[in-house]
Amino acid sequence: MSTFLELVVDLHRESGAAGPAPTTVLNQRGEYNRLVNWVKDADLYIQDLYENWKFQRQSYEEATLVGNNALPTVQDAAWYDEKTFKIIEEGETEENLIEVVEYDAIKSEIRDTASGVPYRVIIMPDNTLEVDPLPDGTHTIKCDYYRDAVEMTGNADVSVIPERFHKAILGYALMLYAGYENAAETMDQGQRIFGQQLQRLENSQLPNKFNSRFRTGAEIEVIAE
Repeated sequence: MSTFLELVVDLHRESGAAGPAPTTVLNQRGEYNRLVNWVKDADLYIQDLYENWKFQRQSYEEATLVGNNALPTVQDAAWYDEKTFKIIEEGETEENLIEVVEYDAIKSEIRDTASGVPYRVIIMPDNTLEVDPLPDGTHTIKCDYYRDAVEMTGNADVSVIPERFHKAILGYALMLYAGYENAAETMDQGQRIFGQQLQRLENSQLPNKFNSRFRTGAEIEVIAE
């Protein structure tokens, strides 16, 4: 595992940057500030490469409010896996599938104002969730979603990217450093590290059934922005 500060120190060492290694990521200036930002940017770049990284999948489970269409908000949701929505009716334990629609698909409808057990979830334009009809009880809605990229800010922060692939962050940060400094050898080093680590990260954290990077006749499904 590498903390934010440790990755910045690694970048300082591997890039051959001048001066002693930084001791904090906070309130830096000049080259130290650039090192901090290159590590931060590299981490966010990798997180944003695919929308369906396994490490970004999260679970949502909330109860409906009687007489209120709106469900509690998911603050960090980038998108919802519509195939995973389920409902557990009040007083029951069994999960059942529930219809999911985007608001654009039903915006011309006159929505039901009666109360009852929700039969569908609506993904609204602002990425919040509503149900139809108005809930008549505290029914539980469950689903999976993929969160937005998570930014490192403090010295001890650790990237959400699985720790064994943290060298991918270092590799891309070296590329950013080399682009700024016009350092060809460092660019080659960064590309080598990043390329190798990204392949392994993709194999581990994308729904690639047969590890397509290292096998023939493989299948891979990705969702890129």
